[in-house]
Amino acid sequence: MIATGGTIAMATDPGSGLRRPILSGAQLAARISGLDVPLAHSQPYAIASEDATFEHWLTLAREVEQLAPGHAGVVVMHGTDTMEEAAFFLSECLPRHPVAFCGAMQPPGTVGYDGGRNLLDAISVARSPLAPGLGTVVVMNHEVLPAWDVIKRDSVALDSFSTRHGTRIGTVHDRQLRLLSRPLQFNWLNAIPAAAPSADAVAYVRLTGSPGRRQFRAAVGGADGVVIEALGAGSVPAAVKADVIAVSALVPVVLTTRTGSGPVQAEDSYPHAWDDLLAAGVTLEKRLDGPRARIRLTLSLALDRAYAPFEPYI
Repeated sequence: MIATGGTIAMATDPGSGLRRPILSGAQLAARISGLDVPLAHSQPYAIASEDATFEHWLTLAREVEQLAPGHAGVVVMHGTDTMEEAAFFLSECLPRHPVAFCGAMQPPGTVGYDGGRNLLDAISVARSPLAPGLGTVVVMNHEVLPAWDVIKRDSVALDSFSTRHGTRIGTVHDRQLRLLSRPLQFNWLNAIPAAAPSADAVAYVRLTGSPGRRQFRAAVGGADGVVIEALGAGSVPAAVKADVIAVSALVPVVLTTRTGSGPVQAEDSYPHAWDDLLAAGVTLEKRLDGPRARIRLTLSLALDRAYAPFEPYI
């Protein structure tokens, strides 16, 4: 069990009266009635997850890499604000170790605290005979969700975690993992960079109607790569399309969609609508959302690799 802080570990600080992530993994596990599973505990850091950086996630990836071979599985307790990004970062860096992320939507001691239940479910997943091959998953509200597709859809609801494309892997009840679908295998990067990637390496731009050209140029200036969340199935407004094409001559540009799910490039409905972008070298990312495309491009740059769209093995 690797504890990193987050709401699941929040307790009131007597000095300030604020809730801070001060409970350890051992303390949280001790609160679960009837838990008789042998656990090894680690805590590389304790933060609120909005403060998580690439440095934190690189430390976490190395911790999992070191600990996983000696254990049936790994549970990572993490704050929910950036859990989906942390889980994807690890899934890109690591082989298919069984790693189950969990957290809480409500802190300990409050009405509706869900951390103990989620932690017990994550332990059940990590040590299940069915876990090998799952890779990194998020376990929240009795559901097992793949790291590449999980998303936090609500800011406060206990069932806020779901998937963009409906690819739920399984459920957990009575401490048993029940698989509902076969996890897809993708062209993961499967490598840990030697040093933490720069948070400034990739510019991340979300397009809107009536985009400002000066603002767009300022956002992408000086970046080593650019991820653009376009409209609909990848539409880029004419106001900034020339600038997208221009910057793609200088650095890698990845285009995804700001919509909740679905791919870019609807060729059947709009034939040749993306030809100018493709000719300029823009990469169309048809599965990952913007934050995950940013992580993949950032890691690719750190590993000195060309960006490859996230594709499943057939």
